[in-house]
Amino acid sequence: MSLTRFLSAVRADYASLQRYREKYHHEKIPTARLPFDAVKKIGFQMMIATRFMRLAKDSGIPGAAQVASRLIRHIYAAEIHWDTEIAPGVSIVHGTGLVLSHRARVGQGCILFHNVTLGEGIDPETRESGAPTLENDVHIGPGCTLIGPITIGEGTKIMAGAVVTKSVPAGSIVKPAESVVSARERKGPVGTVKKA
Repeated sequence: MSLTRFLSAVRADYASLQRYREKYHHEKIPTARLPFDAVKKIGFQMMIATRFMRLAKDSGIPGAAQVASRLIRHIYAAEIHWDTEIAPGVSIVHGTGLVLSHRARVGQGCILFHNVTLGEGIDPETRESGAPTLENDVHIGPGCTLIGPITIGEGTKIMAGAVVTKSVPAGSIVKPAESVVSARERKGPVGTVKKA
């Protein structure tokens, strides 16, 4: 990532923040407020720190990327690995407790809330290991856990508290399970999938 791409990604992240503030809070944020919001909005600060971390890695300064990752951990109580691929135009809401594996991929327009985990795991059937890939415009609610080499289809919304261990088609709504299933009975994901 070059400095130009770093600045472009930060502007895209801010545009995403503006879009969602207007959509969900009916608040129009002028672009001129970017420096002010870089100080005020924690999720946007985290995205800037993440973009810097990736800039350092791609510039051949892996030590700086690792230090940035550790600073994100200590300042924001979140773990974002320097190898995580995050497309421009992503929003983090609150962000505390966010954990993104080094193999996770996050598409453009995604929203990640606090206490979200995109973790590495092994598919029980194929034995393939990996971490989740979020296609564009996926919204992950607070407290969600996504594990393994799964793909979450474009425009999917995963509701708060869901646990997802299987791929989800585009345009889906994933709700957390409403009943407890014993370990012996459980064969699929804890979350249930409903087509939007």
